[in-house]
Amino acid sequence: MTTALHPLSRLLCVIALAICLPASPRAAEPTLSPLLNADFETGNLTGWKDWRLRRAEISKNAHAGQYAVALGPESARCVQQVKIRPDSRYRLSAWVKTDSGAEQVELVVQDYGGPALSVASAIPDYTRVSLEFTSAHTSDSFLVTLWHRVGPGRGYVDSLELEYLGEAPEPVLQAFVARAEPEPKTEGGVTTLPAEDMKWYLDAKFGMFIHWGVYSAIDKGNEWVMHTKAYKPEVYRARAEDPENGFNASQFNPAEWAELAKRAGMKYAVLTTRHHDGYALFDSKHPNSWTSVKHLGRDLVKEYTDAIRKSGLHVGLYYSPMSWRYPGYYNVTGKNLKPNVFGYTAEDWHPENARLMKEEVYEQLSVLLANYGSIEYMFWDGGYLGQSTDRPLEDRFWDTGQYQDPKGDWQVGEAFIERDPASGKALGIMGLVRKHQPKMIVNERFGWVGDVHGEEGSAATTGNIRTEMHMEKCMSVQKGGWGHVPNAKVQTFEEVAVFLSDCVVRNINLLLNVAPDRHGVIPQNQQDVLIKTGQWLDKVGTAVYNTRGGPWQPLHGEYGFTYTGDKIYCHIYSGYRNKATGTFTTQSLGAKAVSKVTDLYTGKELPWRKNANNTLTIEQVNYEQTPYVTILQITLNDNIYKD
Repeated sequence: MTTALHPLSRLLCVIALAICLPASPRAAEPTLSPLLNADFETGNLTGWKDWRLRRAEISKNAHAGQYAVALGPESARCVQQVKIRPDSRYRLSAWVKTDSGAEQVELVVQDYGGPALSVASAIPDYTRVSLEFTSAHTSDSFLVTLWHRVGPGRGYVDSLELEYLGEAPEPVLQAFVARAEPEPKTEGGVTTLPAEDMKWYLDAKFGMFIHWGVYSAIDKGNEWVMHTKAYKPEVYRARAEDPENGFNASQFNPAEWAELAKRAGMKYAVLTTRHHDGYALFDSKHPNSWTSVKHLGRDLVKEYTDAIRKSGLHVGLYYSPMSWRYPGYYNVTGKNLKPNVFGYTAEDWHPENARLMKEEVYEQLSVLLANYGSIEYMFWDGGYLGQSTDRPLEDRFWDTGQYQDPKGDWQVGEAFIERDPASGKALGIMGLVRKHQPKMIVNERFGWVGDVHGEEGSAATTGNIRTEMHMEKCMSVQKGGWGHVPNAKVQTFEEVAVFLSDCVVRNINLLLNVAPDRHGVIPQNQQDVLIKTGQWLDKVGTAVYNTRGGPWQPLHGEYGFTYTGDKIYCHIYSGYRNKATGTFTTQSLGAKAVSKVTDLYTGKELPWRKNANNTLTIEQVNYEQTPYVTILQITLNDNIYKD
């Protein structure tokens, strides 16, 4: 799937560190290492990494010394992990500029135990930008990213500096946070779904993502293999359909997938119906389509949706509108050919080729939305054009709102248009969604604002409870890619348990990916992790399902909370600073009275005392039985919040 960071806030965020006990003595300081090659005076990119590094190079357009890094054109990024001291304040600064002032270059800080921070500048003269952050008690490193997201020009970065500002302030005691729900948003004439239509999803918490397609048979299953190896469409197709070694789905049994998801404690499933290579696992009548029906004589999406629905799981699909099969994808206007790995040069026919790509999408979405029963969730992926983000162009090209623009430059052929019976207008993407699947939840990765927003990858989930938008984290149980890699290592069950807990205490769903092989078999080591997760959830699932994050903010690597009704669930992690005492102390309960406290995993009732500051100290906590995350249930005499 597309590997890209979620858009980052440009506001400097303050981390609310909350614990009522006095801070324990600081552990021995880790070995600190400075930023490597912070001034680029090595004349190369030593110390910096990222798959977008290929669009970065050393430049003599420097702020100081001889060299700086030049990022771009289009999306370019440099990333470095830097050692720091826990419980400490820092300032990271850099000198940045752009070619023209029409684009931005960005400095990003993340993975320090708090929310991702960024600051950007479009000024064409070198300007100093900086970010201040406070490392968590459990964090001894952070990730710095230098990023030029989009545009034909370049951004320049030089002279980075990391300053230690002193120890973190004393943690503060929290009262219950105020409950908040995302405000409805209207874009393109379509409004996000109301709370009652989101409830099943917010209660479900845990879903199965399934990356499976012709790429599962090619070069270790990398779903981006067509792009990374620059296979032209005809070469890629020949490899994918090779009778001996290609994709054949010969052992595909979606009922077994559904059963595995249920054993894992998952409540919904999401299948990649078409990835960026353009191969569809369903029927499509568009003349340019490449499908499993044409290739194998099987509608794999129908087999999947029938089995998932029958199992009682909620039915989700993934669809990528972009397609590397179309050279015009890199030059939709005919005036701005984007950099590409396939060696395409600008051609007059590119805008028409891009129009055909759009037309195929409209035909296929009409099929998916109308012919496969109730679809409850759609994971869009890849609405950007030419491997770069340009929101105004995406809006104009795809027509993702209620209606298509009748004066747009890329008109869908009449044979592939669905019209609003009342107005006669051609429906846009969300018009099609609301016509066929009025309660289907969609994410934000297709231009429209989205009912759900995504966080991607296996980095730790940090920051406060998400209240401004509904959120989902997607990551792969397989280490090293989303598509099938033979003999690949996997996340441990303990890692998955912490990922899920970290998500739910922040109001985030976890969509965990599995990677079946070309035959349709999910590797046994992936199955084993999911089954262990389900066995754990059999004991502690009440702290996960049907809950919301709160009533206090989490503290990265130490603890977080979920609640429902009169129950508070304390999720306590291996980095909790007072673990050695065998106790856990909450934040302020105010005037709320406690009925009892239990260890959720064993059901054992635990002694407790309410303190003068209205916190609760729970005793005899066994942190050894499930050291990855210990979950305690506090039962109050009345509900936490009044409805």
